[in-house]
Amino acid sequence: MATINLLTDAPNYNLALMKLSAWHKAQGDTVFLNEPLQPAEKTYASILFDWNKDKFFADVYGGPQFPTVNLPPEVERMRPDYELYNIDHSLGYTFRPCYRHCDFCLVKTFKFPDKKHHSIWEFHEERFDKICLMNNNTFIDPLWKSTFQEIWDADLKVMEHGMDIRLLDNEKIEAIKNTKFSGKLHFAWDRMRDKKNILTGLRLLKEYKIHSRMYVLCGYDSTMEEDLERCQTIVDYNQVPYVMPFNLTKTVRLFKGFMNAPANWWHGKENITLEWEKFQRGKKYVKMDEGQTDLFE
Repeated sequence: MATINLLTDAPNYNLALMKLSAWHKAQGDTVFLNEPLQPAEKTYASILFDWNKDKFFADVYGGPQFPTVNLPPEVERMRPDYELYNIDHSLGYTFRPCYRHCDFCLVKTFKFPDKKHHSIWEFHEERFDKICLMNNNTFIDPLWKSTFQEIWDADLKVMEHGMDIRLLDNEKIEAIKNTKFSGKLHFAWDRMRDKKNILTGLRLLKEYKIHSRMYVLCGYDSTMEEDLERCQTIVDYNQVPYVMPFNLTKTVRLFKGFMNAPANWWHGKENITLEWEKFQRGKKYVKMDEGQTDLFE
C-alpha cells in the first residue's frame, strides 16, 4: 500500500483526479486531496490555470496546462471516485473531441485519449438523478442520439457543458426540448463569421421557446460595433448574452460589467447601443470584490 497525494487548482472537482483516486484505492492505496504537506509516495498535480503552472510540486503533471498528457488506459477506464469530492451527480464524457480547432480555444491543443463514443453507464451511478456531460461538443458526435436516449431511459437531469448552436437543427432542438436540464442551457457566439449559422440556431431556440445563456467572446478579433450587434441580436431572440473577455482591455472590462450586470437590465431595451453610449457619457465604473459582478454608479 502507498500514500497518494492529489493536487489541483480546479475550483469544483477534477475528473482525472477522481479516476486516479478510484484506481489507487482499488490497489489498496491511501489517497489525499489537496494536502501538499502530506508525505506521499507519489503526488499528481492537475493544473487548470496557466498562472498556477509553476506553483505545484508533483511527480506527475497533467490537466489543461499539459494538454498532451493523458491518463494511462487502465486509469481512464475507471469509474470516478465520487466520494473524493462528495458530489451529488455523475460526470464524464460520452465523446471527447471537438473538431472546430478555434484558434482562441484551449481544446484545440488537447491530445484526446480516443475519438470513440462512450455510454453514460461507463461513469454514471444509479444513485444519482443528475448527470454532467463534460463533452467538448456533444452534437459533433455521430452517435449523439444514443447519449440522449440513455439519459431519457434513465430519467436523468442534465448539467450540460455547453452546446454548439451552429449545429442545431429540428432533430437536435427536439432532443433538447425533451430533456430535463439542471440549471441554464449554454451556447456561444464567438465569431461574427458564424452569423448565418448562429441566426439559424437562434430562430430554432425562439421557435421552441427554449431559453439559454449565450457567451459572447469579446476582446479577441471583433469590434465594439460587432460586440453590440451580437448582444442585441441575442436579446432580440429572447436569450441572455454573457460577455466573456479574451483580452481584458479597459473597454472590454467596462462592457463586461455593463452587459453582465444583475437583473438583466437590458431586457426590453430596443437599442443596447444607445444605452451603452449613454452609460459612457454619464456613468462611472465601480470595481467590486472578487466573485461579485461589476457594477456602475
